[in-house]
Formats: sequence, C-alpha cells, structure tokens
Amino acid sequence: MNLRTMLMLANALSIVLILVFLIISYARMLLSPELILTLTLITIGAGSLSMIAHFVFTSKILKSVNQMTADTSRIAEGKFDVKVAEEGPTEIRELAQHFNAMSEKLNLMFREVKRSEQYKTELIANVSHDLRTPVSSIRSFAEALQDGVITDEETQQKYLQTIEQETERLSHLIEELLNLSQLESGTSPYEPSLVHPDVVLVETLQQFERKLQERQLEFEVHVDDKIEVIPMMPDSIKRVLTNLIQNAIAYSNDQSTIHISLKKVDGAALFLIRDEGSGIPTESLDRIFDRFYRVEKSRNSKHGGSGLGLAISRQLIELHGGEIGVKSTIGVGSEFYFTLPLEKKEDL
Repeated sequence: MNLRTMLMLANALSIVLILVFLIISYARMLLSPELILTLTLITIGAGSLSMIAHFVFTSKILKSVNQMTADTSRIAEGKFDVKVAEEGPTEIRELAQHFNAMSEKLNLMFREVKRSEQYKTELIANVSHDLRTPVSSIRSFAEALQDGVITDEETQQKYLQTIEQETERLSHLIEELLNLSQLESGTSPYEPSLVHPDVVLVETLQQFERKLQERQLEFEVHVDDKIEVIPMMPDSIKRVLTNLIQNAIAYSNDQSTIHISLKKVDGAALFLIRDEGSGIPTESLDRIFDRFYRVEKSRNSKHGGSGLGLAISRQLIELHGGEIGVKSTIGVGSEFYFTLPLEKKEDL
C-alpha cells in the first residue's frame, strides 16, 4: 500500500466516524427526519470537499516524496553528484538538504578512494619500472660476460663497471624507499641541534662547483644576517638542499643563474631556490612531492633521479615542523621553498 492510499483511507475513516457521530447526535436532538437527512447530506458534501482538498494538498507532498525517492535511488546506484530537489513542505526540504549534504560527503569520500587507488596503481607501476630497469641491465651485461661473447679485456671492464653502477643505483633506490617509509611511518627520530643555517647552506653549495662549470651556471646567493642559530638536524637539511639544488641544476638552461636566498619571515627561516629553466605545468604542482611522480615520463630517467628526492624532502621538512612548496611558470622557471621554525617545534 502506497502513501497516498494510506492518507486517503485515513481521511475517509475520519469522515465516516464524524458522520456517524453527527447522525447519532441529530437523532438524539429529536430533529425531524427531513432535517436529519438535510444535515446528513450537508455533512457528506463537506466530507467530500474535504477529501478533494486532501487529495490536492497531498498530491504536492507526494510529488516531492516521489522525486526524492527517484533522486535517492540514483544516489544509491553510486551517482553521488545527484542533487535532491529541495521543494515541498519544510520537513521535506530539510530532509532533502540532509540527503544533499550526505551525498556531497559520499562523493568526496568516493573521489578520495578513487584517487588513492589510482595513486597506488601508479606507485606500483613506477616502483616496478624503476626496479626492473637496473635489474634488466645487470642481467644482460652479466649474461654477455658469462656466455663468453665479450673477449676484449677493456670491454669486459666496461661491462663490469656498468654492472657495479647499476647495482649501486639499485641499492640507492631501495635505501631511499626504506628511508621514505620510515619518515612516513613517523618512526624517524627528531633530534635537532642549534646550527647556523648559512653554514649549512655554504657547505651544501660547495659540492656543486664542478657541475656549475660543466653547465656554465652560476649561483646568486643572498643570506639574511639577522638569522642566527636555529634548531635543525643539519644532515637532513643538507639533504633537502641537495635535492632541490640538484633539480635546479638539472632543469636549468645552460649559462643561466640559480638564485638562492635565506631570510627571516614570520618566525621562521625561509629558504628559496629559483632556477631559470623550462618550468613545471600547473597540473603537476600539486603532485610534484609525491613519491615517483614524474612531470614527464622521461624526466627522472633522463637526469638519473630516483623519483623519491622531493618526497623525502617534504617528509624531512615536516619532521622539523616546517613547510615546503613550489611555484612555477612555464618558460620562466621554478622556485622551490621551505621554512624552518626559529624555535624547536615542541616549544611552539
């Protein structure tokens, strides 16, 4: 039995009961039969009008209920972008609003799950690719040496050297994965000491002199002398700086300048590394710090990166209680930045 039938039966039953009580009342009042008949007909007519009015008013309510039923059925099918029409009486509108709020939350959750599944698929594919490449290289060179195809001693040494390099690359990748897993699990220790950030910056820059000469690049460095010592794990911050500067060198145009600055901003030390390279597409900026994410398929392999450097950098900066990010313009260059609190993060 549907809602309309139930409402109509309830209304009809109430009219019948009223009619019975009125007829009994008329009889007890010792009215003439003609008057009783007249009053009864008037009562029946009023009841009929009541039924018609009830039918008209409930039609609007039932229309809203039927529309809501159709919309919620689509939501139940997984179409979370459907909006329930907020029409009808106040109670129906409020119910529709609650359904829409629930649908929006479900839609957000569904998209998050879908994005997570997509990320997991990409991660597995990237890990497989990055592990397979050095393993395949090692296998092919080892088989060539084992089969006796290569008899020249100099070529044999080159093959052995390549095997050694690929083995180191594979070991480095596995070590990076283990380090990142430790950082993401929250088990990596945070043991800062008070260090001059400019000293850490200078020590990091010294290792890039040869690369600068090869590419005819130069550093332009600005350091705010107002910054004294700040709490940090110097080796971790050197690693972050190394990752960011390596990227800046790798993607800078030849004979260009890499701008590096350190200044005090809102209770934190702000590091900036800006290159004059090709830039990063806008759609990639939100994912640039994801593990194994590549702006281009050949981006990391071309420059020898593991695809984990930026992900590790983000975890290390967050471990210090700081923030890391990037701004970029295609054809102009990219600017990576990170902050370190001037006070130990437990004291903030």
